[in-house]
Amino acid sequence: MGAALSTSCHYGWADFGDTYYAEPGRKGRRDATYGFGLPGPGWRPLTREGAQVAWYHPQLDAVIALGSQCEGHGDASLEAFTQELAIDFQRWEVASKEVVQLIDREALHTVVRASLKGEVETELELYVVKKDGCLFDLQYMAPPHAFAAGRASFHRVVAGLRFPVTGASS
Repeated sequence: MGAALSTSCHYGWADFGDTYYAEPGRKGRRDATYGFGLPGPGWRPLTREGAQVAWYHPQLDAVIALGSQCEGHGDASLEAFTQELAIDFQRWEVASKEVVQLIDREALHTVVRASLKGEVETELELYVVKKDGCLFDLQYMAPPHAFAAGRASFHRVVAGLRFPVTGASS
């Protein structure tokens, strides 16, 4: 995707490429324009409430979702932002947690085993990072039996995270 697209009237995840384009001048929850890697074969673009960018892999029953917020998120810690992601789950057990570098900032990388309504088991891998006043969360969710099979795809998406995006207006 080139910078020419960013100057047109395409906002959001235009053409399901490797860049999410923020809508300039949008009031309230302002999004960021950012780039990311692509997950590879088997992943289909998914429209999912609460995610600006998402893919679904039907064989794995797995989802990769990305989001950004540049206003109204406060100044909480990366740990607190990660804990906010637990709100929809009944059980939330952290398997691992580490601070890593992502887009030249400290990011919290967390792997979690969780359940919805006490029945549906899922595993999640999460990255939360703040840069230039924007908060990014990157999520991978899959059932335990398929979790390992989709992680490399998620890592490709994370490895390609770019912000700010040169030549794009945010």
